Amino acid sequence: MADGSRRRLRLLSGLVVAGFAVASLVFAALEPAAADPALTYDSIPSGRYPIDLDASPDGAYLFVISRGDGGDADLRVYDTTTFAELDVVTFGPEASFNPTAVEVTPDGAQVWVSFYNPGEVRVYSAADLIAGGAPAPQVITGGGGFVDLAEDPAGQYVYAATLFNPQYQFSTADPLAPPRTIDVPNGSRGVAARDDGTSIYFTSYAPTPAGGVQAVDVAGDGSLSLGGFTVTGDLPWGIAYLPDVDRVLSANSGDPTSLAGFAGDGSGTVNIVPVDCGPRLVDGTADGSRAYVACLTGGIIGLSYATVPPVGERVQIGDNVESVEVVASGDGAAQRLYATSGGSNQVLVFTRPVVTATGDLTVEEGQTATFGATADGFWQRSRWQSSTDGGATWADLPGAAAESLTVDGTLAASGTRFRLVASSAFFDDVASEPMLLTVNPAPAPPPEPPCSDGPGCLPSTGADPAVPAMLGTAFVAVGLVFAVIAAGGRRRRPRDIRR
Repeated sequence: MADGSRRRLRLLSGLVVAGFAVASLVFAALEPAAADPALTYDSIPSGRYPIDLDASPDGAYLFVISRGDGGDADLRVYDTTTFAELDVVTFGPEASFNPTAVEVTPDGAQVWVSFYNPGEVRVYSAADLIAGGAPAPQVITGGGGFVDLAEDPAGQYVYAATLFNPQYQFSTADPLAPPRTIDVPNGSRGVAARDDGTSIYFTSYAPTPAGGVQAVDVAGDGSLSLGGFTVTGDLPWGIAYLPDVDRVLSANSGDPTSLAGFAGDGSGTVNIVPVDCGPRLVDGTADGSRAYVACLTGGIIGLSYATVPPVGERVQIGDNVESVEVVASGDGAAQRLYATSGGSNQVLVFTRPVVTATGDLTVEEGQTATFGATADGFWQRSRWQSSTDGGATWADLPGAAAESLTVDGTLAASGTRFRLVASSAFFDDVASEPMLLTVNPAPAPPPEPPCSDGPGCLPSTGADPAVPAMLGTAFVAVGLVFAVIAAGGRRRRPRDIRR
């Protein structure tokens, strides 16, 4: 893979079947399939201390900004198929340039970059960046303390959050046109837009109880007014909006650290999930099934909202992780997760695994068979499952976490299906295609003779064994008679007397 080191763990799992019986499992004494997550992701060299990233709407390109610790701040462009670096735009030394956010417009035409210092926003042609070279941006000046960007899903506006009021609304049709502005309590660290563009959410960066999320209503003509305020926690930082479930997520970076979730219209209660790191930016799948938290103190938290309360874990990969970005498939399931690792100057790429099975097997009763599966992508755990109802339901095989499984086999096991399931904190479970076991009956042994040789037993000819013996005796007797007669005849022959 160009310009990157591929770290991948391939799971070669075998299932040994020896006269299988579902009720009788004997597991091989092998090492458990303890996946090493450090070997299952891509690490792509970036600029010095990458701090934010955004993918193009079609997922084909990735735009990454680095703040340039100990060097120059820059913007880099990658092809997400090969991760070849397509372009580098150098802003200047870190002391003079502090980029904070990068955002691609919904049509994929523009790439916006905000700066805390100098207080400006730069707008690039995405096509020019992808083509390489040094495209000249449109530069929006006159602001200050820009820390985050969010695009209006309709593509009309880009919103900018600032630590010091006001907050900004820029036009994508004319970025240099005078922006609309609005003040929110305590300034802001992060901004997200509702999918219909009617509300914008700014974090209110303040200690409890003033910390929360301020909704800003957007009228049909684009004018702004303050909406409702939701208290979420201490020092809210990153924020995201998940449209399919109308959920706002906000990371609280103070004490205690947590992830808050609430309805976009401000109704209902605020769900608080403790997190064991210093949270920064957050993201989630549009269908609301998963959320991700970048941890400045190291690692990435993945949460599943399939249960109430949501459950998750921190995956200790990456140092000084400031930003995460999830890319989902058409059905809403997460397919790829990007993260910045400022401590290692890398972009981390986690890809949902593909589990490939070896196929069905047919064995005779008493023989052995080996099923296998290969997991390719990011996963942390694996387990074997079996189904005895044609795949309608599946049950975990207790203790079957090793790379192979030995089971006893009987005809009762014929028709059982097996599969390998790979799971992680970042993606939904992925199962291999079911593998069908067919057990044929063992061949029947040849029939034995009804009895051994002896009086009264019939050989294969069906003849009485006494008959040949009697015939043999008769032939011998007849032969002796003829021999005697022949001898007597010679004695009675006249002699030849010579006179």
